[in-house]
Amino acid sequence: MKDFFSFAESLISGMFPFVFLLIAGIYYTVKTGFFQFRYLPSSIKYALGGIFKKKNGDGVSPFQAACTALSATVGTGNIAGVAGALSLGGAGAIFWMWVSAFAGMIIKVAEIVLSLIYREKHGDIYIGGPMYYIKNGLSPAFKPLAAVFAFTGIFAVFSSGNITQTNAAVASLGGGTAVKLVGGVAFAVITLAVIAGGASRIGLFTEKIVPFMAALYIAMSIFVIVKNVSSLPTVLKMIIGGAFCPSAVTGGAVGSFTATLINGAAKGVFSNEAGLGTSAMAHAASQHTDGVRQGLYGIFEVFTDTVVICTLTALSVLCSGTYIEYGKTASTELVKASLLGVFGSGSGILLAVMMCLFGISSVVGWGYYGTVCCEFIFKNTGKEFLSLCILYFAFSVLCVKQIPHGGFPHFLTE
Repeated sequence: MKDFFSFAESLISGMFPFVFLLIAGIYYTVKTGFFQFRYLPSSIKYALGGIFKKKNGDGVSPFQAACTALSATVGTGNIAGVAGALSLGGAGAIFWMWVSAFAGMIIKVAEIVLSLIYREKHGDIYIGGPMYYIKNGLSPAFKPLAAVFAFTGIFAVFSSGNITQTNAAVASLGGGTAVKLVGGVAFAVITLAVIAGGASRIGLFTEKIVPFMAALYIAMSIFVIVKNVSSLPTVLKMIIGGAFCPSAVTGGAVGSFTATLINGAAKGVFSNEAGLGTSAMAHAASQHTDGVRQGLYGIFEVFTDTVVICTLTALSVLCSGTYIEYGKTASTELVKASLLGVFGSGSGILLAVMMCLFGISSVVGWGYYGTVCCEFIFKNTGKEFLSLCILYFAFSVLCVKQIPHGGFPHFLTE
């Protein structure tokens, strides 16, 4: 089993996904006439305007569908994962995170367009995703691949979508086992209450929590950066220079260009999920019939998650002058140290609040993905849905204990 995990880690967290993402991203970018660059301003305007639009009729509004997808992508990895990328790849990792984000934007658009074309209507709700566009868009010979995706999706829900998120969030609370147990149970209860209401209730929940937590974290990070704004030019030089010569920034602790590239690109891929196909499941529930217009939300989703939130985390740490022990895995301690100079003794509480908000939103978003995957495999029966809820409860409570790095494969702790 250890050899299998090592192979999986080298395959999924190594150079292969970045190269594949980059090639696919360049191909779609050229074929669409640099769509994501031309329509980035429009996507931001369109998405922000959706906050103030009222939903028409039943179902899930385009903005709610986008918030559900964004809730799953914006998780504890946007804080802890970025700190890990900095410590293992240096400041240059942020540059490659940006590259993977812009390549991923157009891939996310493609996933969303396909999900709306080949989705199915179950009752009043549309349902779709990679398994549906594999099933309905390709020849019958590919149908087993759709089932494989759904099965692996269920596994991903309980690993990277639940265990790591819940674990990181409740660990940030500090205290003993009792505090972590209460945190784990709270996560489970909130998750069950939301996903039991289906796509509509999940949409209502995410359209409230996602804009709030994103605005709060952005404001918090900007405070840190503004206080240390004199360091910003130097930090930007570190990011650009470190992308191609990491040893010059890390003092030789991270001397490998490959390590910098992989850590930055992997952070981008696993944060915004472009190429994974998961977000397509959320966007498929949209009332929209125009896949391209819904795809604009996908550009905004990647931009917000990686270019804005992940970048602000990195800039907060680097501008504050927080000591980074390069070559050794770091986590929220770097972010907490960067907040200390601005928020003082309250930084720990503020960080715990953000970790819990990011964590619960991600768990709920992935919970929806789990229901879609279960429905594809088991059809729409209450028994399988109840089983999913019970498993969610069990896994959330079991995650109260800190999982040491190495307890799971590296790609599951991003």
